[in-house]
Amino acid sequence: MPDLHQENKVFILTAIHNIFLGLLDILYPRHCFACDRSLHEEENSYICENCLEKIKESEVRRCAKCGFGLGPGTISSDKGCPECENTNLRFEKSFFVSDNKGPLKNLIHQFKYHKHVCLIKPLGDLLIGFLQQDIITEIDVVVPVPLHWKKKKERGFNQSELMAKKICKKLSLPISINNLRRVKNTSSQTLLSRLQRQKNVNGAFKVKNPETFLKKNVLLVDDVLTTGITASECARTLKNAGAKEVYLLALARSRL
Repeated sequence: MPDLHQENKVFILTAIHNIFLGLLDILYPRHCFACDRSLHEEENSYICENCLEKIKESEVRRCAKCGFGLGPGTISSDKGCPECENTNLRFEKSFFVSDNKGPLKNLIHQFKYHKHVCLIKPLGDLLIGFLQQDIITEIDVVVPVPLHWKKKKERGFNQSELMAKKICKKLSLPISINNLRRVKNTSSQTLLSRLQRQKNVNGAFKVKNPETFLKKNVLLVDDVLTTGITASECARTLKNAGAKEVYLLALARSRL
């Protein structure tokens, strides 16, 4: 026999919830953070379906090492593609949601610079969706690319740390925070050449407790990869501390 009392209770609570959301839409209309389109008639709270589809449709065949999009006939091996095979990137593989353009670029900008931390939910879900299942089973610990404490205090949060926490919660993976530390308050990499970027991050990272990473496979999490030099320096530091392999997961792949 169905429990009519319970069914009525669920019906009433659902109705109240829908009314509440309707009132919120009137008082605080929801808009897509990527294109500013109204979300009044959509279930999504942060990104419209059109922008989500654009992000997912933009996926291309990538180099397994550095993540650059591969042109027709271009071959990528474990050592990389023609773009990266001589750059000595210290991580084994990389995974990206998309190139750093269009709706995804707008979302990252809103998240990182306008401090819309609510975007951690949809961005975290996108990251998880693009992480290969066979790699998930190999991961022993997740590590966010760290910010220097001064920069973290200035921004109020570390975007990579928030994403790493979201991934670990969803996939039930262990996380290591404040173990890989940025001990050098490096200047922004944005306007630097490849050589300047390498000099900028040399010796920038240290591991506090190496035993945490001993013989472990590490998933390094970042937001945007441009040259890969910062992530590679993180991977080098982790391997010097005893890590076995380092994989990189980031939202977007950019070009210098």
